[in-house]
Amino acid sequence: MTLISKKKILIVDDDPSIRHLLTRFFSYNNYIVDSAENITQARQIFRIFHPDLVIMDVNLPDGIGFSLCQEIRKTGVILIFLSSMSDPYHILEGFRSGADDYLVKPFNLDILKAKVEALLRRQIYLPPTLSPEISQLTFGKLTIDFDSCQVKVNRSVVSLTTLEFELLTFLATHHSRVWERNELIVQVWKKIPQKGDDRKVDIHVGHIRHKIGDKDGKLIKTVWGKGYIFEVPKGK
Repeated sequence: MTLISKKKILIVDDDPSIRHLLTRFFSYNNYIVDSAENITQARQIFRIFHPDLVIMDVNLPDGIGFSLCQEIRKTGVILIFLSSMSDPYHILEGFRSGADDYLVKPFNLDILKAKVEALLRRQIYLPPTLSPEISQLTFGKLTIDFDSCQVKVNRSVVSLTTLEFELLTFLATHHSRVWERNELIVQVWKKIPQKGDDRKVDIHVGHIRHKIGDKDGKLIKTVWGKGYIFEVPKGK
């Protein structure tokens, strides 16, 4: 796969041979790579390095990786567990903690690379200006809470479907441009646009506008002939 710009991968593993192997392999394949040997070091590097994807062992010297996974996934960064723990309990716990994939050691480098590429192609990026420490965004009376995956208007929870929440969140965190309907299908639905998908986007935007109310619903503006843009109120 040819990358437009180099993506950054953080390797978290207490085995130096694994760190060295993955660092060399992904560096050779046009990625920028950094590594950590434990959870404490991983947290420090994560704040400075800002990786696009993390490959992490489960059993680390200063703790189990599941809690760190939960922290990382709140930022929108992709995470793959790479562990010798092969029992179903640990694999399921890995996915419950938010992992995007779980590979068991020993592993095939080419398969790991293919999974990394596939996950990066589907990734919905938060804008660089959105700090990992930010857990919610507020626009007037509208609040989007990333931790609870809830939307509130006047502090009252609005019942959105998962897809509606993801669509609203994407538009709100990418408010600097107009998004065409086909682009939203790729970014939010994670699929190749097909005939009739334009209408699908319009319907979901209409549902969001109705649920968050007339005033706040107007934050999502229709740009006729093009698509939608989330307009941040002045002063926000």
